[in-house]
Amino acid sequence: MSLVLQADNISKSFGEQQIFKSLSLKIYSGERIGITGPNGAGKSTLLKVLSGLESPDEGSVRIYTSFSFLRQQDDGVPESVDPLYQANANQRLVGMLNLDTNMHHAHLSGGERAKARFIQAFDPDCGILFADEPTSNLDMESSEIIQKELEGFKGTLFLVSHDRELLDRLCDTMIEIMNGEVRIYTGNYSQYVRQREADYQRQTLEYESYIKERNRLKGRILERSSNMKAVRKSPRRMGNSEARLHKRRETATQKKLNQAIDQLETRLERLEKLEKKDKPKELPQVAIMIEPPNNPISSKAVRAKNLTIGFKSRKLLSNACFEIPTGKRTALIGKNGSGKTTLANLIAERDDRLTIAPGVQFGYFKQDFSILDESRTILENVMEGSAKPEHVVRGVLARLLIPAGHVNKRISLISGGEKVKVSIAKLLVSQANFIILDEPTNYLDIFSMEALESVLRDYTGTLLLISHDRKFVENIAQRLLIIEGNHLKTFEGSFEDYRDSQRARDDQIPADSRLEETIRQMKLAELSARIYSCSDDSLKQELEAQYRALLENR
Repeated sequence: MSLVLQADNISKSFGEQQIFKSLSLKIYSGERIGITGPNGAGKSTLLKVLSGLESPDEGSVRIYTSFSFLRQQDDGVPESVDPLYQANANQRLVGMLNLDTNMHHAHLSGGERAKARFIQAFDPDCGILFADEPTSNLDMESSEIIQKELEGFKGTLFLVSHDRELLDRLCDTMIEIMNGEVRIYTGNYSQYVRQREADYQRQTLEYESYIKERNRLKGRILERSSNMKAVRKSPRRMGNSEARLHKRRETATQKKLNQAIDQLETRLERLEKLEKKDKPKELPQVAIMIEPPNNPISSKAVRAKNLTIGFKSRKLLSNACFEIPTGKRTALIGKNGSGKTTLANLIAERDDRLTIAPGVQFGYFKQDFSILDESRTILENVMEGSAKPEHVVRGVLARLLIPAGHVNKRISLISGGEKVKVSIAKLLVSQANFIILDEPTNYLDIFSMEALESVLRDYTGTLLLISHDRKFVENIAQRLLIIEGNHLKTFEGSFEDYRDSQRARDDQIPADSRLEETIRQMKLAELSARIYSCSDDSLKQELEAQYRALLENR
């Protein structure tokens, strides 16, 4: 393996916040490194410094190979306004990701922009790929395609991602950046979690042993000092000869006690200076169970029969029939634009075409944070409509990793991740017994996602979850509603069970069907290349029509 990147004693700060200090790395060809840490810890900054897009405050970075950089959507860097076909896009990826290369960035959705960024930045032949949240805003199918592309990448990979499954499948080294410190772990994300927990337990034992020994030494010093005072007191009614003998014994005893005290104090000083153990910081976690108001008596909270929804000529769902059981955690999954949010809105708005059980009270988390009042504080927002007293609300906020000193901050001044937590806290303490969560993980770091999972797994109300995060759905959902095309089907089981059934089905697909799909992808790539080079407007329109028809013919 050849050396492809070397960082020597690099440091970076923003104002008073130290991102990392005196970090040195040697990275070799073929290594696959994941970077993890809380929101705001500096993951994207570290990626940019290692790639040379930002300079370190101290130290140096040298790269000995070619590289490409896949930016995060919200990193503040303007995106191109050119159509994709003008960017010499990878036509194979364009076809696989079903992206219309003739659209301008201004007209693309968040998921389409994520696809465009990946297509433009991904160079399978470069030496290093720096990828910052490559699957953000993508549906599960597109995430799977990008994951397979990254799995096949032969160069060195630096990956920042909140997708734990992606980190597990791609990475053999994890870099944790937290509280201005950087730690390096061997293995994928799951192995890193186990090592982090083991480190925490070891540090806790070392700290407890240190405190025990310090207290023991202080106790012995106090005991010897008390003995010194007792020795100084001479017995009454003592003759001269006895007094002289007692004085000699007292002096000898005091000398021994002084020596013992000096030795103990020297040992204590050494312990506190050279062997001191700091109390380990608790791992970010939430242990919380919030009981909702009484669930409705009916076993089915929501029912739909022959539901059809759509806009103008576009049909999202046709004759859909489904049920959402009371007290169950149901995930609604499907491609970007398939109608998941539209269906969630119909449920929350109690559309007349649905049967909603008496007693159902909805709480709805939307991606636009519309349930929050930007002009009011965190605490005021959560207390409004709360069914719980203030001390419980404060406890919920603290357990959702919102510090006590932040509860009086206005919503307009907090981050997207904090807004997610405040919104969910508001729902958990409300009168709602049926909570709808539409993409709650978009702004959350991994620790917050794991904390939220523990909350939702213990939630005894009814939950409808929309998420593209595969691990999040797998860890929470007990059943699935799946939108495919304009049809909706129900799967009774976990997301892992569903994927196993999909793999079994794919194994039974005949070879000629797989060949047919390969030919379709090749035709899409050929048409895209012809559109790119075509100067005849009428011919270009005809080619674009053929391209769109082939995209839709799946």
